[in-house]
This record gives sequence, structure tokens and C-alpha cells, in this order.
Amino acid sequence: MENKHRVKQLLLAIGVLVILAGGCSFLPSPAPKPAPEVPAPSPVEPIPGVELLNVNNYKNEPTITVWIADKGYVDRMMLEKYLEGVLAREMEPNWPIEALAAQAITSRTLTLHAIEAGTIRRLHHADVSTSKEELQAYAPELVNENVREAVRRTRGQVLVYAGGLINAIYSSCNGQIAATKEESFPKEIPTPTPYFQPVTDQCFQYAPEKEKNWEVKIPGNEVAAAIGYRGNPADIRILEKGPSGRILTIGAGNQKIFGAEFRKAVGYDRLRSTLITEMNYDGQNFVFKGMGWGNGVGLCQWGAYTYAEQGKTAEDIVKAYYVGADVIKLWQ
Repeated sequence: MENKHRVKQLLLAIGVLVILAGGCSFLPSPAPKPAPEVPAPSPVEPIPGVELLNVNNYKNEPTITVWIADKGYVDRMMLEKYLEGVLAREMEPNWPIEALAAQAITSRTLTLHAIEAGTIRRLHHADVSTSKEELQAYAPELVNENVREAVRRTRGQVLVYAGGLINAIYSSCNGQIAATKEESFPKEIPTPTPYFQPVTDQCFQYAPEKEKNWEVKIPGNEVAAAIGYRGNPADIRILEKGPSGRILTIGAGNQKIFGAEFRKAVGYDRLRSTLITEMNYDGQNFVFKGMGWGNGVGLCQWGAYTYAEQGKTAEDIVKAYYVGADVIKLWQ
């Protein structure tokens, strides 16, 4: 009887162990593997020298003063009204709505950046100018419902990077790769611009032929004069190219200048960009072959057109060109 009692106790103990073990095994369960650590996103560092945007200054849409460059007087209007005239000239008014909306966000940001920097005020005692060379072109007579809708649907929206307004420069056709500040604005922009990166796009899909690949012949003595070189023009070389392939410096001997300065000196319409693929000298003339039209920085308008045709939104488009930037709404 005593042995039977001991067997019963042993069986009971075994049953308890089985229950505690989940009825599967007497071996301890393996320790759960720790979840893999997900690295935290790198914080966007503030840009040295760039003030944080004070959104309290823009609770309401501002009224701005506009230097009407072709007529020589200052006008006053609401900022969104001014933007309509900018869009109508800077883009074709019948372009896809999302491309126009991307231009609206970009131009609104550039407008506020210019106002805060005071660049036009120092020239004309006004907030902005209708001179394309000084800021943005302007043609209120070309405004249509398409343009008005693009401005309406992006009302108050601007681009910021690390809390500060970005310098939202843009161009017509970037040659399918965007320029950095150092390539196109080596002197004009004193602060860093980490949002300008050599991003690629497909702007050639819709851009006109004259903006894709082009060729221009410039006399050797003009090229030498633009550089300030008094020797044989045959000595002149592209000395350095930037991340996107644009000319950083060009020159000969001890004389060299930035590619952007060289383009300005020979004429923006002649040397359509500094994205040069070939430069040859025939003993009398330089033949330049290149791609794109404009400074190539920031938003590419023909690239925006392509993105819009692909179904991208205005916010998608601007974020593709201004790397790391966010879109925020200032006024209702």
C-alpha cells in the first residue's frame, strides 16, 4: 500500500509539471529573442546663419509692396494675388495643376525668403520685384482659372528646413540632374543649403529639344576675355566640375573663374547652362555642348511637369527637389 501511495504522488507531481510546461515538454522554453533595434531617424540640424521662421508673423496673409519693374512704380496687393501673376509667367498657365501647385509652393517660399532677407527692399524700397533677374517674372494678364486653382489649393504653404525658410530657387530644365549651390551660386548664397542636392529626374521626357541638348560656338577671344586670360585661348580648360557635372571653375595659367560667373559673362542665353558635356577649340572658336537651361538649382519646371503627368502631388514634387524640406501652412 505504501508503494502504491508513493506511485500516486509521483504521477500527480508529473501531471502538475506537464500542466506548468503547457503540456508540451519538461524542458524550459527558450528565451524570446530581443526585438531588433530600429535606429532613430537622424535629426535635421539647423542651418548655421539661418533664422527660424516665426510663424506668428504670418497668422494672416500679408499685404506686400511690389516693384513693377517695367513701369517703374510700387504697387500694393495681397501676397496670394501677386503669386497668381508669378505663376502665369514662370510656368505655362495650362500646365498640369500639380506642377503649377508645386510652383506655387516654391514661389511663395522664395517670396517670403526675399522679404525676410530684404534684398529687394534695398534696391527698390519694396518687398518684391517683377524683374526676373532680381526675383521672379510676373504677368497678371496671363492668369487663368488653372493658375488660380493652383494658388488656392496651396494657400499659405511654404517650404522649411530645420524650422527655417529655404531659399527656394528654381530653374527651367536641370538637364536631368540638379545643381548644388557651389556649382550655380558659389558667392551669392552665404549660408549652407543642404537641401540642394544633385537629385535626378526625367525632365527630358517633355522638355523641348532646345532645352535638352544644345551646342553653341563662342569666339576664343570672347572666352578668354570672360575669364580674364590674356594668353592663347587654346590654353583654356575646364579645371573642375561639381557633383552634378557642372563647371565649378574654368581658366588657364593663374587665371580662373567660377563656371557660374563664366556663364554670366558670355551670356545666359548663349551658354544655356554650365552642365557642359564637351568643350573643343578649333583654333578660332570654342564649341560648347551642354544640357538643360538655367541654373539647375532646386525645382526643375519641366521635371515638375513630368512628375505631375506621372500622378505625383505638388508636395511630392517639391520634396523631391528640396531634399529634407517640409511643407507647412502659415495662413488659412
